[in-house]
Amino acid sequence: MSRLFLSLCLSALALLALMAPLPLSHAQDATPTPTAFMRVRPDAEFQPLQRGVPIVGELKDARSVHRFAVFAAANDVISFGMFPEPGSALVPRFEVYAPNGERVAIGSAPFAAVIGYRAPATGAYIVFARAERGSGAYSFWVNSGETLRDLWRGELVPGQTMQGALLRRSDRDIWQVALQSGTPIEIALKTDDPTLNVTLAIIAPDGTLLTAVPGGDVPLLYVPQDGRYTLQVYAPRAAASGTYRIRLRLLSALPTPTFGPVVN
Repeated sequence: MSRLFLSLCLSALALLALMAPLPLSHAQDATPTPTAFMRVRPDAEFQPLQRGVPIVGELKDARSVHRFAVFAAANDVISFGMFPEPGSALVPRFEVYAPNGERVAIGSAPFAAVIGYRAPATGAYIVFARAERGSGAYSFWVNSGETLRDLWRGELVPGQTMQGALLRRSDRDIWQVALQSGTPIEIALKTDDPTLNVTLAIIAPDGTLLTAVPGGDVPLLYVPQDGRYTLQVYAPRAAASGTYRIRLRLLSALPTPTFGPVVN
């Protein structure tokens, strides 16, 4: 079978992702709210993956291989990660092949992930997941950008210090808070490990990115509209994991200068 024919076949298989069954509900240990997931179909030739939805499977031995397909457009930035499930003795490894059949990425221990890969061409990218050593259950993740897993942390309470944690590299914590238009706020974000460098991104209710601040401290920001704001905390390029503390404070409205007549 020629590489061109194989590429066309794999591209067609990847398009089946649109017809994949709806994911089940599975509570991740690191997530306060349920996260959707899929199960590996061992008999599937190239099982389609959905971005942001992990697929959970088990490798019985070093000879076992699971094959997945993910569709990407040229210049898409995507990330891949394979992680042992709690209690699993598996040390994971995976390989990614481009639509032309060329191997373009490898994820292996101790951090079996490929972060921020830019797809060179449109088509199906094939993943071969296997055991570097050991055996057991694992989850495989694929997502857009440089993060693999979003963890819902809850509501920020103005004036209170809240504890957060990036439990593993490639995680992104999600907080929300309801604010009124024109409210001045400040945000302080402190990591418990000085080597942990994080970024704080603030998303307006309409989905607009207001700011992305390395280090996380925002001394003053006027809220542009009423609604629920989303705050994302992550380590760029999945560089580290660790705990942090975040505090949002509502500032008193700053006085507006007025000018009256000059009195001699």
